[in-house]
Amino acid sequence: MLVQTVVELFKHKLVTSIIVLACWPSHDQVLLSRLFFKHEMIVTFSCDPEVLQLAHLHKLQGVLYIPSANDLFHKVKPNYFSSWFKWVVVGEILPDIFNTVRYDADVLLIKQKWDKSEHYSGISPSTNTVFIDDVYIHPNEGVSLHPWAIWTIGSGLKIVYDRNKILRRQNLEQHPIRIATPMGTYAEGWYNGTLKEYLLDMKMSHRELGVRSGYISSALMIEWLNASEVIVPTLLWGTEVNNSSMVLKLRYGTSDLGGGAIRMMPERLHKLDYPMPIWPFNVGFTYLAERESSSNMFMKPFTISVWWCTLGLFIILALAQRATAKHPVEKEGAYIAALATYLQQDASAVPEGVSGRWSFLVLSISAMLIHAYYTSAIVSALMSTGRGGPDSLRALGDSKYSIASEDYDYIRYLMFDVKTNWDDLEYLKKKKKTSNFYKEILDGVRMLRAGQTAYHTEFNQLYPHLRSFSDDQICKLQYIDTIPEVLTWVTATKNGQWTSTFRIAGAWLHEIGLADRWVTRLRLKPPPCRAALLAERVTIDDIAPVLLLTLAGAVTSLMLLGIEILIAKWKTRNTIILSKSRYNY
Repeated sequence: MLVQTVVELFKHKLVTSIIVLACWPSHDQVLLSRLFFKHEMIVTFSCDPEVLQLAHLHKLQGVLYIPSANDLFHKVKPNYFSSWFKWVVVGEILPDIFNTVRYDADVLLIKQKWDKSEHYSGISPSTNTVFIDDVYIHPNEGVSLHPWAIWTIGSGLKIVYDRNKILRRQNLEQHPIRIATPMGTYAEGWYNGTLKEYLLDMKMSHRELGVRSGYISSALMIEWLNASEVIVPTLLWGTEVNNSSMVLKLRYGTSDLGGGAIRMMPERLHKLDYPMPIWPFNVGFTYLAERESSSNMFMKPFTISVWWCTLGLFIILALAQRATAKHPVEKEGAYIAALATYLQQDASAVPEGVSGRWSFLVLSISAMLIHAYYTSAIVSALMSTGRGGPDSLRALGDSKYSIASEDYDYIRYLMFDVKTNWDDLEYLKKKKKTSNFYKEILDGVRMLRAGQTAYHTEFNQLYPHLRSFSDDQICKLQYIDTIPEVLTWVTATKNGQWTSTFRIAGAWLHEIGLADRWVTRLRLKPPPCRAALLAERVTIDDIAPVLLLTLAGAVTSLMLLGIEILIAKWKTRNTIILSKSRYNY
């Protein structure tokens, strides 16, 4: 019966193979292995706990410990009790060695004596019920046993107190957890308060964004565990050349959590654990977007199809006006009157004569174009920000902008100086990257203000320099992000006993949306655009084409007036000559 109980327990833990720590004769090992094989469970015997060193830690591994005269626990290392190993102990009491194992150990105790003769002969123990206890190792209080499940012959395994087990592991009863926190620019003489007060001071949120987000994330995870926090100040952040470094505190286990979000790097994967992704930064290209040309609105306020439809309606209305006219004067001015009315002008004010009507026509069309532009511009401004320009890396590659970047290790070695599997980024580099690609931040800011270069940097680095930008430049700032949000994480000690718990807490913070809330609160926002404009400002370049056309129309009116005068004089002269000839006759 114990064999069935052990098999069901390990299957509940999603374990497919078991390592039995017992110094038994080969005959006994074979007999027990057959019993497990009947239940489709693979068993390996070992008298040396070092066999766990060879276990594959990327899948769950079951460990069955049966106490004997030759106790093996003095050879068991603490990391053999990590979350990857699922332990089942069969015995009347729990060995004393469990007082020193890890907090995250998953250990179950079956309170029965293992009698080999009973199981090998097929005789079941006298009782039909097996009681299974959860072994909880609190870092302060030590080991305690709590009812968890029962196994009976009729109903098998029944989990009775699984919720209680979860709640126990979420309550550390104010056990202190250390947070290695970089001090950054904090100094007691400069800031009137402690390091913790400085990190929580939202008036200073524009400083040390990575440290603040990492510390607050760590503090919330600790609060979720009902533990207490201990800040361990460090002088440096990610370096490994100074003892007072956040990374080294985590690497050597003198701290449990990192108080600063750091980027995931290949060389760090073997030294740190990453329990919670968090992205407080905006990293990418920043550029001054050119305002979309307004001259196109003047010249083509409507599409071609709308123009053709307008022309068709005008012809129909003009013909109707002409057909319904009763007097010669009305018939003569029918077309221009229809056009004037169509352009929302006063048809009664249409002058007589070709030049007058032509000048009136030019005036009407100009007024219509200006009205159409402003109507369209105002609606467009109300519906959108009015900024134009590329909005993706591929579009930036096809634009006229050149590109430059601040020289950071993670930018150089993860993005621009290596070939990536990001097709749009590779396309951009192929089209735009030059030999003098990397620029200091001050040089990059000057190039950005000039309006011809998209500069790649972290927005935290760029933000202090935006005070040198004019309001028009601030209004034209555009951004194209390049780094995915999962690149920075809250870090912890590698294979630490809190790693799994921190990951659960971090996932919970993301699930309820609290992580996004505080990142939104901390993240630097672009300075406000102070130009309160309903429509975009019109420059002389935008209206130059329509001014030229209007001037040409006015000159044409004068030419037509001259032609009219010449025709009138010619008619008068012919009339006089004709009159004289008739008189002489």
